[in-house]
Amino acid sequence: MLRRILSAATWSLVWTAIVAAQDSSALINKALDEQVKLQVNKEMPRVLEEITRQTGVRLDVEPVVWDLLPWGQDTNIRAQIENKTLREALSLITRKLGLTFELKEEAIQIQPMPALRRLARRSTVQELAALDLLASTPAELGADQLSIKELLDRIDRKLVELKADLAIENRSADAVDQTRRIAVARNATLMGALESLPRQSAASWYPWGKMIVITTKDDRIRAMLGKVITVRFSGTDVTQVLMELASRSGVRFDIQSGAIAQVPAEARNVRALFENASIQQILEAIGGSTGLTWAIKDDAVQISNSSAAAAASREPMIGLLQLDVGLLVTMRQSDVPPDLREYIKHKTAKQLDKMRQMMLDEGFKPSTRPATRPAPPDERL
Repeated sequence: MLRRILSAATWSLVWTAIVAAQDSSALINKALDEQVKLQVNKEMPRVLEEITRQTGVRLDVEPVVWDLLPWGQDTNIRAQIENKTLREALSLITRKLGLTFELKEEAIQIQPMPALRRLARRSTVQELAALDLLASTPAELGADQLSIKELLDRIDRKLVELKADLAIENRSADAVDQTRRIAVARNATLMGALESLPRQSAASWYPWGKMIVITTKDDRIRAMLGKVITVRFSGTDVTQVLMELASRSGVRFDIQSGAIAQVPAEARNVRALFENASIQQILEAIGGSTGLTWAIKDDAVQISNSSAAAAASREPMIGLLQLDVGLLVTMRQSDVPPDLREYIKHKTAKQLDKMRQMMLDEGFKPSTRPATRPAPPDERL
């Protein structure tokens, strides 16, 4: 009987949460259709705060946005908007920055346009202007079914007609069938027409200076995984680490069923500092310590765990060694001579002592009782 009561209570809470989320979405939708008056000339975070203050609608920004805008959080927005709905105002503001927005359960999330996300580096003002032009110009292609070659030729001619300082550069001809038919909506913008490529073929695109570069999905994903970041994981679950890397790269990660379960329990918490390392290098390092493998498949990074890789993961990874050519090499226990393993353990203990002293100097009080001395590194070193 008690179990039934608890089950009913649980479902009641779930149903209440669902109803509350629907109510929040309905209220945000209502606010989006109400007129606003904006006159702003300040950094983007301050502008979003001002909009929230006026409308009561929370605006969240996907973290990767700050890595893609020319000046990050210091990117300035100058706008004077009258007789526009909040939806129209947000469309105008975000489009100028190569961004878009999506209604979530309790907020509106500001996101990069797919093409800006695929750029995989900080954009230039010229590239944002190109995206704005493509997003605001009707394609008017004269047909709703075109081959890839015909589609690109017509978009290129349209750019010439507009006298835009922009042209198509097709690098996919050797890898993608140019005769493949692509369906394009009759009311599509130039950007919408270009987005038909990644949706319906192995081709993709992104802005690059004065060019609209057409390439393959695999090439773009590899470029996005080449993004250099600095990140520290302090005993972070490997699933959370992969989610963080997916978010930072802008690439979807598909984790195969059972892949994480095959990782030895002692290897599931990642403790590492990666400085100026590419996301691909971090994936390789994580694979070296967990047995997880990755491959580009179906427009995503597929994470799996083969039995051979799982067996290899039994040997712990000591760290990463940066060569003078800039390459990071994974170092396992068997790669390091005994005398150097002892030295690494000694240096690690000294760094832990320094960290403990910094904690004392800053007055930080841990919730757990500290040890009388730093915990020794893995004795297997």
